[in-house]
Amino acid sequence: MIKKITLLITVLITAFILYGCKETDFEHMLGVYEIESATLNGLDITDEYYLYTIELRENRTMKVTINYLNVLSNRESTFSVNKNTITEKHQNDTYKYTFDGDSKTLTHQSTEFGDTLVVVLKMKEIIDVPTGVDFEGILFGESIDLTKRFNYAPSILIEEVEGKTVMHIWYCANRLSGVIVDHIGYRKGILNEDNLWEFSDETYALAPTSDTWDSRHTCDPSVIKGEFNYNNETYNYMMAYLGCTTEDYSNNETGIAIAKKPEGPWIKMDHLNPIVPWDRDNQSGSWGTGMPSLLSVDGKGKVLLFYSNSSVGVSVDYYDFTNMDQPDLIFTRNISATGLTNPNGTFLNYVGLADFAYDPIRKRLYMSSYTNTKNPPDVTITRVNSHGAVHYIDGLEDMEAVVEAIRNQSYVWQLLDFIGPEDTGYDRNHNLGLVRDPYGYLYNSNQVMVVVSTGHVDYPNDNIYTYRLMGYIIQP
Repeated sequence: MIKKITLLITVLITAFILYGCKETDFEHMLGVYEIESATLNGLDITDEYYLYTIELRENRTMKVTINYLNVLSNRESTFSVNKNTITEKHQNDTYKYTFDGDSKTLTHQSTEFGDTLVVVLKMKEIIDVPTGVDFEGILFGESIDLTKRFNYAPSILIEEVEGKTVMHIWYCANRLSGVIVDHIGYRKGILNEDNLWEFSDETYALAPTSDTWDSRHTCDPSVIKGEFNYNNETYNYMMAYLGCTTEDYSNNETGIAIAKKPEGPWIKMDHLNPIVPWDRDNQSGSWGTGMPSLLSVDGKGKVLLFYSNSSVGVSVDYYDFTNMDQPDLIFTRNISATGLTNPNGTFLNYVGLADFAYDPIRKRLYMSSYTNTKNPPDVTITRVNSHGAVHYIDGLEDMEAVVEAIRNQSYVWQLLDFIGPEDTGYDRNHNLGLVRDPYGYLYNSNQVMVVVSTGHVDYPNDNIYTYRLMGYIIQP
C-alpha cells in the first residue's frame, strides 16, 4: 500500500514538473478584438478612437492597429500568456492585457503623466461566409483604415491551368506600410466553385535596384506571354515596367524583364534597360515614359510595346524580341487621339495611361485610358482622375491588321463607356487594366472586364494609401 501511495505521489510530482510550469493554454484567446470602450480618468473617449484592433495568432505573434484622432499606427509584436494575463513585447516596450473568458474581452490599462487610460476590446464573432471575392468589388488588400499601403496600376492575365481558371495580377504596391517606395506586387487568383476569386498572399515580382535607373521606384507593370530567347534559354513571359530615380515620380523611364513562370523569378534586362529612356534635356515635360502595355503579335517574339510619353501622349514600339540579346526594333509610332472623348462631352487631343487588348471575335482593339477629368474636384491635391474610359477601333481582322492600322495611323477611336464614381462608389478611378488572356487578347468577348485603381479625394492620411483594385464589367 505504501509503495502504491509513493508511486502516485511520484507521478503527480512529475506531472506538475512537466505540465504545471507550461504556459497557460491560450487557444481560446486567439482571434481578432475590436474596441468596445475607452475611458481616460473615467471619462468616456471611445469616439476618439476611429480604430483599435488586436489580432492574437497561434504562433504567439500579434498585430495591434490604432487610429486615434486620425493618427494611424501599427505594430507587430510577440506575446506570452500567464493564466488570464497577456504580455505583449514590442521592441523595448511591454503592454499587458487582462483576458475575461466569459465576456471574451481584453482590457488594457496604462498610466501616463498621472492619467489612467482603460481600453476594453471585444473578440469578433467568426461568421461562416463564402471563401473568395466577387470580381465586381475590391479584389484584395487590407482596409484603408488598417494600413498605409496601396495597390494600383494592374496588369491582368487569365488562363486555364489543369482545369482551373487562374488569374495572374501584377500591380504597384509599397512593401512597407507608410513608406512610399514602389514595388511590383503579384498575386494568383483561383476561381472557385462559387464563382468567387481566391487570391494568394502578396509576393513581389520586382523591386528597385540600388545605383541604377530604377533605384527609387518600380511600378506600372504589363505582362505578356511569348517565346523570348536569352543566353541560350527560352523564357515564356515578358514584363514591361516603369522605373525612376526620383522621389516625386518625375523623369520616368521604361524597362523590361523576363521570366519562365508568372510568379518569377524575373530577370531585369540590364543590357537593354531602360528600353525607352527619357532625354530630360531635349524632350518636353517632366514625367518621362512609362505606364507600358504589351501585346503579342505572333504568340512568340513579336510584341507591340505601348508606353505613355509626356512629350506626345502614348507611343508604341514594334519589336521582335525573339533574341533578347539583340532585339530588333521594327518601327515606332505615336497613338492618335482622334475620336477620344471625356465625360464632359469634349474631345481629347492627348492619350495617357493606356492599356490595350485585342478581341478576335468582334475584330476590335480596345484601349482603356485616362480622361483628364476630376468630377468631383479635388479636396486635397490628387494626381489622378475621377473617370477612366474604354474606347475601341473596329474592323481589325487580326493582329497583323492591328499592326498595319498603327503603322499607317488609319483609325478613329469609338467610345465604349466611362468608369467613374457613379459606377464604383469611389471618388477617383484611374490606371485601368484590361483583363486579357496570356497573349493580350480580350479574355471574354461578351464582356469587357476591367480592373480599376480606385481611391478618395480626401482622407486623413495621404490619398495614395486609399488606392485599391476593383473589378468592373462593361457590356460591349
